[in-house]
Amino acid sequence: MDNNMNQLITLTWFTLKEVAYQRIYKILLVTLIIIPWLLLIPTSLFLLDMGKVFMDMLFTTQHAWLTAYLFFLAVPLLVRDIEQGVCSIFLTLPMSREKYLWGRFIGILFSILPLLLCYIISAVVAFFWAENSWPSYVLADSGLSFSYGSILILLPYLALAAVLFLIAAGASGSAEITLFLLSVWLICWALPPVLDALQNIEVAESTPAWTGMLLYGINQLLPDLSSSQISLKLAHQLPLNPASVFAYCIQHTTYAALAIIAASAVFKRRDLS
Repeated sequence: MDNNMNQLITLTWFTLKEVAYQRIYKILLVTLIIIPWLLLIPTSLFLLDMGKVFMDMLFTTQHAWLTAYLFFLAVPLLVRDIEQGVCSIFLTLPMSREKYLWGRFIGILFSILPLLLCYIISAVVAFFWAENSWPSYVLADSGLSFSYGSILILLPYLALAAVLFLIAAGASGSAEITLFLLSVWLICWALPPVLDALQNIEVAESTPAWTGMLLYGINQLLPDLSSSQISLKLAHQLPLNPASVFAYCIQHTTYAALAIIAASAVFKRRDLS
């Protein structure tokens, strides 16, 4: 048991260092520190809604860099492991395929944390500066609201990362992995606005009931990447329902756990020769 745990920790740490040493990771880290200050420039054009616009831009940027991280850092790492047989090196330690997959997954998740931490700290300092420079237009404690929202917005991407591992566990190459992940990403972005529109009485009356049920069912099977209600309420300084937040957290963490467990089951049966 101790040996298995040591192998898991070792691979997790190795993955974290492997990702962190890449040039694109370092560039992304520096960029995330600078971006909140650059966003203050277009934000200053919206004087009356400065705080809301600034937070909306920060949340939008977070969605963008989390997506970029998965497609340009996580995907190439898994593709190289599978196509070039790097995973076989770890499996000859010997290490079980389940431990290998969990080690890689946890390492990729942990490597997101420095990026998120630098982004939040830079944004909080920018909010503090904006609150003192434009006290009438930026509400106090906006930085705390943004930090809270950033952590919540991260959760669906953890679930999407687990979906990436599920896809990679059975895919034949980089094109297949990228195509399927892109498809899942597009569906996770496209469905929530459609479901919100279906809640409108006029739209619901003109839409077949089975269509709404089908879209709702698909939405339950995939993480809601937009997290639109969270970002909307926090940007407008509206309180979040604690019960809804708890359900949201449980939904995405459970989804991530189930997806990586399913990925382990698929990977165990895969022919790596």
